[in-house]
Amino acid sequence: MSRAPVGERPARRGIAWRTRDAGAAVVGAAGAGVVLLARLVMAVATLIALLIGLAIVLRDVDANPANTIVKGIHEGANFFAGAFTDLITFKGHPKRAITINWGIALLAYLIVGGFVASVIRRIGRGGLRFERTRRTAATHY
Repeated sequence: MSRAPVGERPARRGIAWRTRDAGAAVVGAAGAGVVLLARLVMAVATLIALLIGLAIVLRDVDANPANTIVKGIHEGANFFAGAFTDLITFKGHPKRAITINWGIALLAYLIVGGFVASVIRRIGRGGLRFERTRRTAATHY
């Protein structure tokens, strides 16, 4: 179907076309929301990785563990990377062990977060592609 010339109204269509356009618009809006969710997942994974990275740096530079801010950062990083704490051990080097283990956790959060965000984004782009192919030419703005 061709577009109406500029300044003219598009030709009237029946209820079936309007229903099709409305359905495609809903799927497209849902797809846009899913893409936004994918961005949110990646942002959360990145923030967790930054928290773990900051805790590693603070531990390596011997920041005062009694300080409230340093203590909060270490507790937050331990919450997210606690499962990785004794993954690899170095005899006599506890700081090195935490650096390596929490570094592995940092990479795991980035890789898994990126993978999950990619899958979610792919689903959302499918909805946007559906909208683009199903809506009529006259309804595109």
